[in-house]
Amino acid sequence: IEEADFLQLPLLDANLHQRYDVIVCSMVLNCVTTPEDRGRMLALLLHQLRPGGLCFLTLPRLCLSQSRYTTPELFRSMLLDGIGFELVKQKLSPKVSFFVLQRPINDDDRQRRRRRLDSDWTKKSVVNSAK
Repeated sequence: IEEADFLQLPLLDANLHQRYDVIVCSMVLNCVTTPEDRGRMLALLLHQLRPGGLCFLTLPRLCLSQSRYTTPELFRSMLLDGIGFELVKQKLSPKVSFFVLQRPINDDDRQRRRRRLDSDWTKKSVVNSAK
């Protein structure tokens, strides 16, 4: 178990064995201060995982359902089409949105991943800012 400022972690391109098998991002994304950093965080979640690695992502449900910037459908599209995750499972409770995401096993195209870190998807307002 490692606690760190996720946005400050070094990019681990050289050795896939240095990457993580599992990342838990629970009620964190909605606390990141800028929309740009929230998008960047999503891209980094994928990047820091080994191929086949899992990300457990939770957000307050209101951050998606009452956002001025996104909808649950757009957020899911960002995760899958924009960032490149595969959706293993999604569950909604009355207050929380749960996602189990996987980095594709055959995701070894470094140029495509690098472009994702700077793509338009990572610059979108991901969730409402805390008020």
